[in-house]
Amino acid sequence: MQSRADSPGTGMDAALLARARELLDDIPTWRLPPAAWSRPGAAVEALATAYGAGDDAALRVAIARLEVLSPNRVERITDPDDVPPPEPLQERLTALVHTIAEPVESTSGTADGDDGR
Repeated sequence: MQSRADSPGTGMDAALLARARELLDDIPTWRLPPAAWSRPGAAVEALATAYGAGDDAALRVAIARLEVLSPNRVERITDPDDVPPPEPLQERLTALVHTIAEPVESTSGTADGDDGR
């Protein structure tokens, strides 16, 4: 039997996971001042921790933090000095999107006993 640590995200709210994936997919399009990337970076780490712990409540909080930090949330004046996410954050986002997508993809088509035949 696998423990929760062996299968992060198991049993988590599917709609919540879908929203997390949407946000993680959207972040690479964000443009922020270089110094402002630490806050979204911390929220992404909080999201990863919540996912790893299977904690829906903490995942909701991390998603809300990212939504508030989104530059797309409000019309703002763009600055030519704004930059995309730093490379380490982009790599973390890519890994998280794939990690969060795996449980959903690996169980699709089998929930109702359909084995795909």
